[in-house]
Amino acid sequence: MAFEENLLLLLPLLVDRNVPSSPVLGTAAGTAKTMIDDNPLGDISLAALAKESGLSRFQLVRAFSRLTGLTPHAYAVQKRVQIAKRLIGEGRALADASYASGFADQSHMTRHFVRSFGFSPGLYARHCS
Repeated sequence: MAFEENLLLLLPLLVDRNVPSSPVLGTAAGTAKTMIDDNPLGDISLAALAKESGLSRFQLVRAFSRLTGLTPHAYAVQKRVQIAKRLIGEGRALADASYASGFADQSHMTRHFVRSFGFSPGLYARHCS
């Protein structure tokens, strides 16, 4: 999904065309956001989000970015990082928290955690205990 999103974000730079914002695009992006919010651990593809929202993948990425400031993939990753943070705060082991929050492994979670919060999950776990 991340590769497709980056490709779709690159296209407007190659083609001189502005896509006007509309309430329909915002509502459709809201539908996709709700899908991610309802199941942040699910394996939701960009195509599935676009189909459900009634937009092309290009339109969805643009509208979603306008709505949230993030692409759908980045938004889903942020939701997973928030789940991991909550689990670590509850005292779960880092490996368990990474698995339970949908990351491939602990290092994958750590990279995104540090990028989001500026400190490691281990430091956060020590602070919470």
